[in-house]
Amino acid sequence: MTRHEVKRYVIDNIVNAVTCKVDSSYYRSGNNNSEEFVTDPNFSTSQQIGSTFSNSNYNRGHQLAKAQRKVTALAREQSNYYTNMTPQNATLNSGEWLKLEEKERGSWMCSDTLYMVSGCHFDNYNTKVANRDGKSCPAPTHYFKVMLRTKSGNSGKSVAQCSASELKCAAYLVANSATATPQLMSVEALEKIVGFTFFVNVPNAPKSTYSASDWR
Repeated sequence: MTRHEVKRYVIDNIVNAVTCKVDSSYYRSGNNNSEEFVTDPNFSTSQQIGSTFSNSNYNRGHQLAKAQRKVTALAREQSNYYTNMTPQNATLNSGEWLKLEEKERGSWMCSDTLYMVSGCHFDNYNTKVANRDGKSCPAPTHYFKVMLRTKSGNSGKSVAQCSASELKCAAYLVANSATATPQLMSVEALEKIVGFTFFVNVPNAPKSTYSASDWR
């Protein structure tokens, strides 16, 4: 990956998924003050919704949490690119989604590195959200997070070199609403719902199983 280990996939004017590494080197120092949302220079402005949403039930939810990219001013700025934003229910964004983000940089993180995919899903495109300039995009029906790391957390090995018994992974899926509760499931189960294949470079990732106690 490049640009501070983040990849974005833009469809329908919003980012459908962001892949990144989560470790302490990215967020424990550096600039934490920039709140300006800016256009991503790597994508056409026509693909970026920009501005704030006219519907107060939605705000610009970060796919990659801005708190996880404090290491430099540039990294902080990149976390505020419009390509990192989606129309997310405001209550979800500041509630259950935030709790998952805090676990990413808390109990789930490890010395070996936590690999995370954060994304949104559309069961339908019925809900459109416009910004204050009148430009609209569909609001996701769901959001998801997918996590992979070593079990020990300090093996010193790449996840691609590990056996299945040395790895653990799981996924969360949550509806884009104020009252939704994130549902924990296997990575394989989420793949069937969202149509993505995760961790293709980690052949031994145990995607069909998970231990709930590892991800609570």
